Amino acid sequence: TNYPEFGFKNITDSKMYGNAHNPWNLAYYPGGSSGGAGAAVASKMIPIAGASDGGGSIRIPASWTSTIGLKPTRGRVITGPSDWRSWQGAAGSFAITKDVEDTARLLDVLQALQPAAVFQVPL
Repeated sequence: TNYPEFGFKNITDSKMYGNAHNPWNLAYYPGGSSGGAGAAVASKMIPIAGASDGGGSIRIPASWTSTIGLKPTRGRVITGPSDWRSWQGAAGSFAITKDVEDTARLLDVLQALQPAAVFQVPL
């Protein structure tokens, strides 16, 4: 369940710890850059894993491992006081889950209004 250097790839390979493998077929990658999270959820090691996405890093592993990956609309989930404009709002953090009900519950719990944030989305 590792992570590619700098998180800039759509595959999860690592010179330091070796490649992450897709639990459906160990000859394949689980996507990236949150491929380790996707592999851990797909293998039922854990029911939910934190992930981040700026260019597909939640969505690609979810599609490659048959899990659920949602990149919430910018402003929907609080990103913190110093990271409001990460990649001009294109990057965000959420999770990879095994089923859509877990994803919906997590979004219900984590969505919030943050008056000082640059991007606002009504609840």
